[in-house]
Amino acid sequence: MKTYRLFSLRVLQPHEKGVSQVEIPLQDGLIIDMEDSAKKWLIDAVINQDVIGIFEKCEKENGKLILEAVITSENNYPATMVTKVRKITHLSNKVSILLDGLMAVRKDDIIDVILESIVDEGLTGEALLEEFKRRKATRGVEKIVENIYKQVNTDENLTFHTIEPSEK
Repeated sequence: MKTYRLFSLRVLQPHEKGVSQVEIPLQDGLIIDMEDSAKKWLIDAVINQDVIGIFEKCEKENGKLILEAVITSENNYPATMVTKVRKITHLSNKVSILLDGLMAVRKDDIIDVILESIVDEGLTGEALLEEFKRRKATRGVEKIVENIYKQVNTDENLTFHTIEPSEK
């Protein structure tokens, strides 16, 4: 197992107009690579109590969340994971959220999805290059999250928690 500092955490959710991204302000956090063939990760995020609603509702509904976790440094590429709340622990003035995660998308996968979608749209030459740079900067997050939701929603044992506007 390898343990890393959790630098940032963001919840991703698709909707009819694109993808909502909810930044979860961290007080502290660790992320552990379980180093198994299933690509399992364990996330311990210490957050303020004011954003606990997203996780409490997800835990109550036994749902899943798609998260982007940045490990160690803001310069690192985010890892996209499908997560499930394992445990919520209320501390004196903070909350510890323990999440089980499965790596859904790696950096190389993101680049492949971006390039495939641009080629499918028929772009070539300089237009392809410019669009690739633009989407790479935004990580093509909309298409990727949409694909993850489609994949996971085909498994009847998995449900996703939807974020209510009051939870953001």
